[in-house]
Amino acid sequence: MGDAARLQARIAELEAQVAALRTANRDLQRSEARLGQIVDALPALVGYVDLDQRVVFSNRVIERWYQRPLSTILGKQLRSLFSEVHYRTVEALLERVLSGEEIDEEREITYPDGVTRFVHLNYIPHFDDGEVQGYFFLVNDVTERRRAQEALRRSNEILDQRVRDATARLEKRNRLLRSEIKARRASEERYRVVGEMMSDLVYSYRIYPDGTMTADWFAGKMSKEFAPRLCDDGHHMLWRSIIHADDRKLLEARIKRLLDNESSVDEFRVSDAQGRTRWLRVYGKPQWDEKQARVVRVTVAAQDLTLQRKAEQNFETTKEYLAEALDSMSDGFLLFDAQRRLVAFNTKILEMFPLAAASVRPGATFEQILRASAESGEVKAAQGRAEQWVAERLANYPSLSGASEVELSNGRWIVATDRPTRAGGVVGLRSDITDRKRAEEARRRQDAELAHVLRRASMDEMASALAHELSQPLAVIVNYGRGCMRRMHNESPDLEVIARALGKICDAAERAKDIVKHVGHFVRRSKPELHEEDLTEVVRSVCALSESSLQRNGVQLHIELPPGPLRVLLNRVEIEQVLFNLIRNGIDAMQDKAPGQRSLRLQCTSEGARGYRVTVRDSGMGVVEAVAGSIFEPYITSKDTGLGMGLSISRTIVEAHGGRLWYANNNGGGASFHFTVSTP
Repeated sequence: MGDAARLQARIAELEAQVAALRTANRDLQRSEARLGQIVDALPALVGYVDLDQRVVFSNRVIERWYQRPLSTILGKQLRSLFSEVHYRTVEALLERVLSGEEIDEEREITYPDGVTRFVHLNYIPHFDDGEVQGYFFLVNDVTERRRAQEALRRSNEILDQRVRDATARLEKRNRLLRSEIKARRASEERYRVVGEMMSDLVYSYRIYPDGTMTADWFAGKMSKEFAPRLCDDGHHMLWRSIIHADDRKLLEARIKRLLDNESSVDEFRVSDAQGRTRWLRVYGKPQWDEKQARVVRVTVAAQDLTLQRKAEQNFETTKEYLAEALDSMSDGFLLFDAQRRLVAFNTKILEMFPLAAASVRPGATFEQILRASAESGEVKAAQGRAEQWVAERLANYPSLSGASEVELSNGRWIVATDRPTRAGGVVGLRSDITDRKRAEEARRRQDAELAHVLRRASMDEMASALAHELSQPLAVIVNYGRGCMRRMHNESPDLEVIARALGKICDAAERAKDIVKHVGHFVRRSKPELHEEDLTEVVRSVCALSESSLQRNGVQLHIELPPGPLRVLLNRVEIEQVLFNLIRNGIDAMQDKAPGQRSLRLQCTSEGARGYRVTVRDSGMGVVEAVAGSIFEPYITSKDTGLGMGLSISRTIVEAHGGRLWYANNNGGGASFHFTVSTP
């Protein structure tokens, strides 16, 4: 082999090395990004710590890290769990999170199990009424990631150095090659093929008419390990004597294709000089001679894929571990890439959504899966309006803070949480909350039953109101009835006057019937359905029921209502009960005041597009400090009588309507209770 050939082969070797390193680097980066998406979605050490730095909740990862059973950890202060060195490492972070700051950083910490870990610490303060009550913690072991990053950094440094060295050598040899340009032209096609293949081993066989194969030349970094040699039959055979037994048929088929003038690319296993199994990708390009009508030469290039195959196997093993971890979750899990295509999911998802299970497959988009679930009738809210439901769901996808509750046709309730990842994808969790929903429904029925009992208990207050309301229409009936009797005894009774009087009697009777019917509705147990009502009528109706109680207690009532009807969506009986309770509480709160100082003001004000606010303001002593923090809790009362359930039931009713109930002490004395109702 001439110097030019050896020089060119060496150049090819260097270029192959650079390409292989770059390919390995890209593959490593892609694998790391893919694994990072899944690992970011998996919890590690999670829990909650209160203001006294006591562990209130944690998963069982803490048992392994702290070498103690979970039962002995819960309720313990962190200082008693941590070593002194460990506690000093995180003490400043604990002070920061308990002051309201969210912590998101990485530290190297030695745990009681003797393992020093790089961990990603995420401490999230828990606020209640603006005060920090404790914090949630999420601790991920990122040791392997840190080590991989360090290994990647070192690999990149080595790669960069090799590239610089190779570049320097290439520049030096290029100067020498310029003087040999004429000689190289004769081998230009051969070197072009070698350059295209960028292989670890390149060689050429000459094929003679009798089938003898002679190696013309070979080069590359693997030439010392795999060099053509003369076999007993006089042929130069490279792979046949060292190929893996399971791949021999593949090699025979390859040789036949090459001799039939077909290029070939194959992958098979061989044993190297140390007896190790190596994976190779081998390219073959035949050279056809038209005059002889046969293949006269075969140029071959081989690449070593062993490291790549091992990396692929390791990657597949890691994927299997992750799949097992996902399948062990009690919640459904979905991972979508930046294009909203499904990357990974667990079997729990298929169990939760059996009708849409066929659409849950890698590559499917979130919209396709959502649409399949809606169109199959699996989602109760989407039945008969699948397109509209899908559009509403997509409008809030993904969400940084919100969650969607979905009722399925089989009666199950699922809460869906979809959070964006740092890589632009989306992690979805699906949790079965059927038991919680059933408990809430049971509590709602119990509250409704108790509210009914309380309404019946209010009958003593309404009895006088009913008597007062009925006295007027009954008086009209009696007076007009007696007048008609007198006129009927006249010799020439005026029938037109009598008819008008009878009409007045009928109107008064209808008024009395409406009063009795309304009171009956108030105390009757009924299904809490919402209807469009006029808030003005609701307020005036309750004030009429309360009129006798107001008069008996010497309370002046002032009503301030905006002009015109106030259209709202509510259950009239329940909201009347809330308003009746607040008025009765206001009357009771002013018992220590002189009769002339007892004033109750009822106002309705607009809350814009959200609805209206109703305020009941009394001139009493205000809410006492002893019950101020728990006034809306059951069985809490400052009165000598009563169960203390009125405000608790009232808040439950208002919140079930989508509103809220709260109070504030007035600057000049007394208290104001406010609640909101929504427009249709």
